[in-house]
Amino acid sequence: MQKSEFFEKLINTIEIEENVDESTILADIEEWDSLAAVTTLALFKKHLGLNITAENLKNCKTFNDILNLGISEYK
Repeated sequence: MQKSEFFEKLINTIEIEENVDESTILADIEEWDSLAAVTTLALFKKHLGLNITAENLKNCKTFNDILNLGISEYK
């Protein structure tokens, strides 16, 4: 799966209604909460077959950090 495809799935799953891009800060997004984090972990598992830890996700500050987390684990 391409990085852009995963980003689109992430945005759609979390149901973010405003315009965001990879540099958007997670804390600035109202929809980014504990449920969104759990959903993101499930997306990694379902679409990439990766078991990302909550601790790793917690360290992400932007959407790009999340995407890079997947890339680094996918290799």
